[in-house]
Amino acid sequence: MKWYVYGFEILQNKFSKDFTINSPILDLILNITSYIPLLILILCIISILSYKFRSKQILICNISLYLSLFMSFYTLFYFYFTMEGLVTIMPSKTLEVFMYTAMVNPFVCSYLIHLALRSIIKDNELVKSLDRIR
Repeated sequence: MKWYVYGFEILQNKFSKDFTINSPILDLILNITSYIPLLILILCIISILSYKFRSKQILICNISLYLSLFMSFYTLFYFYFTMEGLVTIMPSKTLEVFMYTAMVNPFVCSYLIHLALRSIIKDNELVKSLDRIR
């Protein structure tokens, strides 16, 4: 979490004239963006467990996809401006590799959630078509 806060300091230094974040707003942004991946995980688990209710499953999957896309764009913005500074403070190459995987993770998650959503919709259409035949 230390490097995450340091990244916001880098952002403030880059945009010092136009971009100032006071402490309560910074804490709010840090808390929200820290808990969104956990929320995505919980929504995906709920979506998996609600396989009998496909319309509910599609809705939950859509919400998690939009949250994941938000985190993807947020990650692009955050690491675009803070990458150089964060690489210099990483104490080891292993943590640097973890940082790079943290950059890629939201994009992979968004793609996988999209594939799941597409499969759920196809399954729903298949079940509806079988109901029409009877």
